[in-house]
Amino acid sequence: MYNNKTFVQISPLTDAEYLQWSGLLAERLGIIVPKERKMFLQSKIWSRMREIGYQDYARYWEYINSGIEGNLEWSQLVDRLTVHETSFFRHQPSFELVKEDFEAKILQAKAPLRYKIWSVSCATGEEAYSLALLAADVCQRSEKKAYFGITATDVSSPAVSLAKQAYFSMDKLATIDKTLHEGIEVLNHEMFTIKSSIKKRMAFGVFNLLDVNKPSNIKYDVIYCQNVLMYFERSVREQILNGLVEHLNHDGLLVLGQTEINSWSHPKMKRVNKNRTLAFKLK
Repeated sequence: MYNNKTFVQISPLTDAEYLQWSGLLAERLGIIVPKERKMFLQSKIWSRMREIGYQDYARYWEYINSGIEGNLEWSQLVDRLTVHETSFFRHQPSFELVKEDFEAKILQAKAPLRYKIWSVSCATGEEAYSLALLAADVCQRSEKKAYFGITATDVSSPAVSLAKQAYFSMDKLATIDKTLHEGIEVLNHEMFTIKSSIKKRMAFGVFNLLDVNKPSNIKYDVIYCQNVLMYFERSVREQILNGLVEHLNHDGLLVLGQTEINSWSHPKMKRVNKNRTLAFKLK
């Protein structure tokens, strides 16, 4: 099936095909692709079809919905359809808020603190490793003993695989404050990675946010959920947030993207008063 065929013109998605494919994304991932983004949907499906030799949407639909091979192919397509535009310390005020929360809880703790963070949509790892570098620095500077652990998840299996490898181009190093470079290992003039002492405190996994209401025994001190809610319709966003609340420790911090949701409230949560951030704490 995999080959290097010459370019073949594939017909545009019909309205019925658009509804079929967008409906599948909504059903499996909760992601909404509005009609005005039909061309985006078409281009992503089309490019993947060409890679593996399909010229017909119907045949590709059958393939992607068939058995184990179909499940593996679905994972590849999801990687194309979900956006992985990310960077280290993408929204500095939010990271400062996490740092302040960690430092405050260390001071309040009567025993060595074990601080758990969940990076909800880690993409290729920049967000999760930003949190890890920050937490490692807090632990190193603290006079009291403290530990951290980070769970990093994404709906895209290929993205999670890249995140685990932790190889980044040198141009991204400029976005990491020099005070945190102790956690960086430069490999050559083109690439750097994260030191193993930090990587061993991280766990990566594939996770669909539609499953957030499933019970879990793990509770987090911080849930970092930015640049992902925008892909869901409002009612689904609220369901996700309500589910995330149940994964927080007492006094746990939920950090969101500033423009991703308005007017959300929860009886167990209180708004955090910090400029240029959108965050809530468990009461």
